[in-house]
Amino acid sequence: MHVALLVLALTAVDQAAAPSPDPADQQVERVRAALERPQSKLTLPEIHADFKVHIEVRRPLQDIFDKPPWQLPPIGWRPPAVGYTAFGGIPMVNLDLMAIGGAIARSVNDARHAHAARNASDEVREAIAEYCAVQPDAGTILICSGR
Repeated sequence: MHVALLVLALTAVDQAAAPSPDPADQQVERVRAALERPQSKLTLPEIHADFKVHIEVRRPLQDIFDKPPWQLPPIGWRPPAVGYTAFGGIPMVNLDLMAIGGAIARSVNDARHAHAARNASDEVREAIAEYCAVQPDAGTILICSGR
């Protein structure tokens, strides 16, 4: 019986003294085993490009200087000129409707702009008058003196 206990104690000491395998060592062993295996017999054909790339550097303003000076810019679509005729079928006036429409639009825009500027000036004058009215020394303030 003593012998059996002695054998059990020695096996327990052997197991405690034996180092547990390190995970890093296991990985190294796995890599070594993979490197020792023969290479794969699978061969892939070399792939050649089936496209081309052409890069052209453009200078700034190149399209302006490459045109000859006598070449005119292309004329875009324009509506036909509209006119009316007098009694004998003789054209009296040819009117370009786009030009007339543009002139009307410009005059309306100018009138709106002038009206907005006039309103802004009036608002500024009123604000200055209100400011000067509540100041005790309005005569010494340059904007209130009216110079």
